[in-house]
Amino acid sequence: MFRISRRLDYGLQLMIALAASNSDRPQPSAQLSEQLQIPLPFLHQIAHTLMQAGLIKASPGPRGGLRLNQPSETVTVLKIAEVLEGPICITPCLDCTDNCVRQDNCSAQYMWDDLQTRIIEQMTNATLDKLAAQSNEMARNNAALQVPIEIVSAD
Repeated sequence: MFRISRRLDYGLQLMIALAASNSDRPQPSAQLSEQLQIPLPFLHQIAHTLMQAGLIKASPGPRGGLRLNQPSETVTVLKIAEVLEGPICITPCLDCTDNCVRQDNCSAQYMWDDLQTRIIEQMTNATLDKLAAQSNEMARNNAALQVPIEIVSAD
Protein backbone atom coordinates (compact mmCIF):
# COMPACT_ATOMS: atom_id res chain seq x y z
CA MET A 1 0.00 0.00 0.00
CA PHE A 2 1.35 3.40 -1.00
CA ARG A 3 0.72 5.87 1.81
CA ILE A 4 2.17 8.71 3.83
CA SER A 5 3.14 7.69 7.37
CA ARG A 6 1.21 9.03 10.33
CA ARG A 7 4.52 10.45 11.62
CA LEU A 8 4.96 12.56 8.48
CA ASP A 9 1.30 13.59 8.37
CA TYR A 10 1.34 14.70 12.02
CA GLY A 11 4.74 16.38 11.62
CA LEU A 12 3.50 18.37 8.65
CA GLN A 13 0.31 19.35 10.50
CA LEU A 14 2.43 20.51 13.46
CA MET A 15 4.71 22.58 11.25
CA ILE A 16 1.75 24.18 9.43
CA ALA A 17 0.08 25.02 12.76
CA LEU A 18 3.26 26.71 13.98
CA ALA A 19 3.61 28.64 10.72
CA ALA A 20 -0.08 29.62 10.73
CA SER A 21 -0.03 31.02 14.26
CA ASN A 22 -0.24 34.78 14.18
CA SER A 23 2.24 35.30 16.98
CA ASP A 24 5.93 34.68 17.36
CA ARG A 25 5.28 33.31 20.85
CA PRO A 26 5.85 29.62 21.53
CA GLN A 27 2.74 27.44 21.29
CA PRO A 28 2.22 25.06 24.25
CA SER A 29 2.66 21.45 23.12
CA ALA A 30 -0.40 20.29 25.10
CA GLN A 31 -2.52 22.88 23.29
CA LEU A 32 -1.09 21.82 19.92
CA SER A 33 -1.73 18.17 20.77
CA GLU A 34 -5.37 18.88 21.52
CA GLN A 35 -5.89 21.25 18.59
CA LEU A 36 -4.31 18.87 16.06
CA GLN A 37 -5.61 15.69 17.72
CA ILE A 38 -2.12 14.22 17.95
CA PRO A 39 -1.32 12.12 21.03
CA LEU A 40 1.00 14.22 23.22
CA PRO A 41 3.78 11.60 23.54
CA PHE A 42 3.82 11.19 19.73
CA LEU A 43 3.84 14.97 19.25
CA HIS A 44 6.85 15.16 21.60
CA GLN A 45 8.70 12.49 19.58
CA ILE A 46 8.04 14.29 16.31
CA ALA A 47 8.93 17.67 17.79
CA HIS A 48 12.19 16.29 19.15
CA THR A 49 13.22 15.08 15.68
CA LEU A 50 12.24 18.42 14.11
CA MET A 51 14.17 20.22 16.85
CA GLN A 52 17.32 18.17 16.23
CA ALA A 53 17.12 19.18 12.57
CA GLY A 54 16.83 22.85 13.54
CA LEU A 55 13.33 23.32 12.08
CA ILE A 56 11.65 24.15 15.39
CA LYS A 57 12.70 25.49 18.74
CA ALA A 58 11.34 24.50 22.14
CA SER A 59 11.18 26.90 25.08
CA PRO A 60 10.74 25.42 28.56
CA GLY A 61 8.58 26.81 31.33
CA PRO A 62 4.99 27.92 31.86
CA ARG A 63 5.10 30.32 28.91
CA GLY A 64 7.15 27.94 26.81
CA GLY A 65 6.27 25.73 23.93
CA LEU A 66 7.16 25.17 20.30
CA ARG A 67 7.82 27.62 17.50
CA LEU A 68 9.47 27.68 14.12
CA ASN A 69 13.22 28.13 14.11
CA GLN A 70 13.40 29.15 10.45
CA PRO A 71 11.30 31.46 8.29
CA SER A 72 8.25 29.58 6.99
CA GLU A 73 9.01 30.52 3.38
CA THR A 74 12.32 28.62 3.56
CA VAL A 75 10.93 25.36 4.95
CA THR A 76 9.71 22.93 2.30
CA VAL A 77 7.57 19.85 2.69
CA LEU A 78 10.48 17.90 1.20
CA LYS A 79 12.76 19.04 4.03
CA ILE A 80 10.18 18.03 6.66
CA ALA A 81 9.65 14.65 4.98
CA GLU A 82 13.37 13.95 4.75
CA VAL A 83 13.88 14.90 8.40
CA LEU A 84 11.05 12.66 9.61
CA GLU A 85 11.28 9.76 7.13
CA GLY A 86 14.59 9.96 5.27
CA PRO A 87 15.17 10.40 1.53
CA ILE A 88 12.20 10.04 -0.82
CA CYS A 89 12.52 6.73 -2.63
CA ILE A 90 9.29 5.22 -3.92
CA THR A 91 10.85 1.96 -5.10
CA PRO A 92 14.12 0.21 -4.24
CA CYS A 93 15.34 0.28 -7.85
CA LEU A 94 15.59 4.09 -7.66
CA ASP A 95 17.73 3.97 -4.51
CA CYS A 96 21.33 4.77 -5.42
CA THR A 97 22.64 2.41 -2.71
CA ASP A 98 21.02 -0.71 -4.22
CA ASN A 99 21.80 -2.35 -7.53
CA CYS A 100 18.68 -3.76 -9.13
CA VAL A 101 19.31 -6.91 -11.14
CA ARG A 102 16.66 -5.84 -13.68
CA GLN A 103 17.86 -2.25 -14.01
CA ASP A 104 19.03 -2.61 -17.61
CA ASN A 105 15.75 -4.02 -18.91
CA CYS A 106 13.11 -2.79 -16.45
CA SER A 107 10.04 -1.61 -18.33
CA ALA A 108 8.65 0.32 -15.32
CA GLN A 109 11.80 2.14 -14.18
CA TYR A 110 11.22 5.24 -16.31
CA MET A 111 7.66 5.63 -15.00
CA TRP A 112 8.77 5.22 -11.35
CA ASP A 113 11.64 7.63 -11.90
CA ASP A 114 9.29 10.22 -13.43
CA LEU A 115 6.79 9.81 -10.58
CA GLN A 116 9.49 10.19 -7.95
CA THR A 117 10.84 13.29 -9.68
CA ARG A 118 7.35 14.84 -9.74
CA ILE A 119 6.72 14.03 -6.08
CA ILE A 120 10.03 15.59 -5.06
CA GLU A 121 9.32 18.65 -7.23
CA GLN A 122 5.86 19.10 -5.70
CA MET A 123 7.24 18.72 -2.16
CA THR A 124 10.02 21.21 -2.92
CA ASN A 125 7.54 23.80 -4.21
CA ALA A 126 5.26 23.43 -1.19
CA THR A 127 6.56 25.71 1.54
CA LEU A 128 5.17 26.28 5.02
CA ASP A 129 4.17 29.87 4.31
CA LYS A 130 1.97 28.73 1.39
CA LEU A 131 0.43 25.87 3.38
CA ALA A 132 -0.17 28.12 6.40
CA ALA A 133 -1.92 30.70 4.20
CA GLN A 134 -4.17 27.94 2.82
CA SER A 135 -4.85 26.69 6.34
CA ASN A 136 -5.78 30.17 7.57
CA GLU A 137 -8.05 30.69 4.54
CA MET A 138 -9.82 27.38 5.22
CA ALA A 139 -10.31 28.36 8.87
CA ARG A 140 -11.83 31.71 7.84
CA ASN A 141 -14.15 29.99 5.36
CA ASN A 142 -15.23 27.41 7.94
CA ALA A 143 -15.89 30.14 10.51
CA ALA A 144 -18.05 32.02 8.00
CA LEU A 145 -20.08 28.88 7.34
CA GLN A 146 -20.77 28.39 11.04
CA VAL A 147 -22.80 31.58 11.48
CA PRO A 148 -25.88 30.76 13.55
CA ILE A 149 -29.13 30.87 11.58
CA GLU A 150 -32.27 32.04 13.29
CA ILE A 151 -35.36 30.07 12.39
CA VAL A 152 -38.51 32.15 12.28
CA SER A 153 -41.87 30.41 12.37
CA ALA A 154 -44.46 31.38 9.80
CA ASP A 155 -47.32 31.94 12.28
